[in-house]
Amino acid sequence: MILKLFPVILGAVQAVEMAIPLPSTGKAKLDLVLGTVSDVYSSTQQVSPEMPLDRLMALVTQTVARVVATIQRARSVQEGLSLGRA
Repeated sequence: MILKLFPVILGAVQAVEMAIPLPSTGKAKLDLVLGTVSDVYSSTQQVSPEMPLDRLMALVTQTVARVVATIQRARSVQEGLSLGRA
């Protein structure tokens, strides 16, 4: 199931990162994504009736953490390459 949700989670993280491009706001950004997931889950069981909300939230949290870490590493590499050219 998480593999089916991955593109949605990735898109959500990218949208939040673009909308709130401020440092040190990771917790607020994660809360926004998790709040949205919770709202959708609460309004419909079509997401996955067999998966409890707490398990879904844990999976989404882990996925968001991986996505954000990857984005941060990529930015760090990009900045390092930019500094090397100067």
